[in-house]
Amino acid sequence: MLYNNSLLQSLIDLVKSQPDFIVLYNHKRTITASQLLNRSINVASNLKAKGFQKSDVTVVAAQSGEEFLEIMYAVIMLQGKIAIIDPEMGNENYAAKIRQLQPQWMFIDSRLLFLQEHPLLQWIFLKINKTLPRILILPGVKLIAVGKKLPIVRKHISFFDLYKSPLIVPNLIWDEGLSENIIIYTSGTLSVPKGVLHTAKNIGASIEALSNLLNHNKNAVVGTYLPHFMLIGIAAGLSIKLMKQNISATVKIKWIEKEKIGILFGPPSDYMPLIQYCEAKNRKLPSSLEHTLIGSAPVHVSFLKRLIAVLHTHTQITCTYGMTENLLVTTINGRRKAAYNGKGDIVGKLVEGVSIQIEKDGEILIKSNQLFSRYFHEDGGKEWHCTGDLGEMDENGNVILSGRKKEMIIRRNMNIYPALYENTIKNIKGIDEAAIVGVYDETSHDEKVYLAVEGNNLNIKNIQSMLKQGQFSIDKEALPDYIFQMTIPRKGRQNKIDRKAIAEYIKKTRQ
Repeated sequence: MLYNNSLLQSLIDLVKSQPDFIVLYNHKRTITASQLLNRSINVASNLKAKGFQKSDVTVVAAQSGEEFLEIMYAVIMLQGKIAIIDPEMGNENYAAKIRQLQPQWMFIDSRLLFLQEHPLLQWIFLKINKTLPRILILPGVKLIAVGKKLPIVRKHISFFDLYKSPLIVPNLIWDEGLSENIIIYTSGTLSVPKGVLHTAKNIGASIEALSNLLNHNKNAVVGTYLPHFMLIGIAAGLSIKLMKQNISATVKIKWIEKEKIGILFGPPSDYMPLIQYCEAKNRKLPSSLEHTLIGSAPVHVSFLKRLIAVLHTHTQITCTYGMTENLLVTTINGRRKAAYNGKGDIVGKLVEGVSIQIEKDGEILIKSNQLFSRYFHEDGGKEWHCTGDLGEMDENGNVILSGRKKEMIIRRNMNIYPALYENTIKNIKGIDEAAIVGVYDETSHDEKVYLAVEGNNLNIKNIQSMLKQGQFSIDKEALPDYIFQMTIPRKGRQNKIDRKAIAEYIKKTRQ
């Protein structure tokens, strides 16, 4: 028995209207809507035959592509839970999430599995990449290798074996999508990993809201490396072309021009290399771009002004504000945001279905049809979600952010919680106190992470080396850009670290 719901229905509708529509261009490979649906049904049927049960937890560590989509749709058809975890997030961080999830199934890139079995390859890999992603595989888990067939010694199932056609093609039974299907971990490391559980219904509402931003031009092509944006493209009935994530601005711009990419989505850090390239070459971004969407991190006006200067006037800019617990809260036209000269950070009007209330301390609370059901480590959720953002709503219905309630640094699209790392850093011999501070950099349009250390006879280069080599368990996204020594200032009756004073010192003396 396989199930259908609102998240899967957009693909089924596309198959009914345009079965041969190419939904994904994965470099030289393509897949049509009907092929994607049929393969997903095959994968689901074969997983069920191999013992997949309702509510089984599945971990995916595989590249974006058709296999990812097939796994996603198959697990949803089986009413299982799927968690997408990046193995390069830091080995301890990754292992903590696996131990919390206790998955029954793991879909792992075959190259990662092969690498775990060969010390010589690991040595070569470390010489090139500095860090080695390690996959924690718990006893009893069913392991499925995704990608090229490689001589892997560990017992596993090849993903290609799940393509076999079932003896009986099952009918899809309609499900309201209330079962918890998708686990998305908040970026950054917490003492207890914060897995955000979404139902198919609420994640489907997010996908629909995001796809509504794109469907003004059904001929536009989406360029992305983000797995969730493939689902958004399908919901909008648009073709997706996958690009490589870590390519130079020169290569990316040539690719955008060649593939006639019309829609791009990403955090400001994705756009900055393109802006810098265009500024250096005195040119604009390709004219094929019809729409740029920017989200996953604060979008500053100074960044937008530089982006606008290298865009053609016909290119639409949409800035989004959201979070893992509720993917889309507000949107605003980027050119309008760039012209805003009021106080705070204007993030625009609420999308349909979202409500907010402002607490006495200024914290924004939200509820909506997109809102997650609960955190994985907790038994139940709440009607209103505390965002941790401070702000207000103006007379025109725009949400204006004024800061964060708790200490947190957002670098690229990662959340960094300083207090979680500072005690670890103080284990380094000679360090009496440590304080991590984020300071916005106008050149990179991103947060720079500074580590202030206090102590005697400190060797800054040695501290940098120990942290980068992983001797003190600092995840790579939290590694400081700069380390310096100072007498760390304090404030208040509780003698807390005065991070504001440190940030002001950095702005005056170190930038």
